[in-house]
Amino acid sequence: MNEVISTGSFRVVERHGPAGRLLLRGRIDDRVEYLVIAGYAGPELPQALTNATVRVDDNAVRAETAWRITSNEGIFNLRARALDRVEECPALYQPMHSKFALAMTDRLAVRVLLGLLRLPGGARLLRLWHSRRRG
Repeated sequence: MNEVISTGSFRVVERHGPAGRLLLRGRIDDRVEYLVIAGYAGPELPQALTNATVRVDDNAVRAETAWRITSNEGIFNLRARALDRVEECPALYQPMHSKFALAMTDRLAVRVLLGLLRLPGGARLLRLWHSRRRG
């Protein structure tokens, strides 16, 4: 049975990079997914692949691993040394970082204090503000 590596719509970002690298970028809801294919050997892919499914091809007879990309644009069989899937999910960390975000008044105070930092005693003002904020 073929193992599904990834599904979605992808766009070719980089072709023939270092070591024959092919970089595909897909966006699904609030996350971005990259497929990095090293040592790509196969047909020329279109600029965009819609409703694509990337699977490991079990019928491979060579030492390199074979993959099959099935999309609305067609079926593409390829060989490569490696296929890496990188997923970015910034919404995952947003709730964790929000409690450390500065309020609008604090951001304004920091700008003013950083502007005053050049003056004599500016570093002292910044330290006093920071100690008042923490304690």
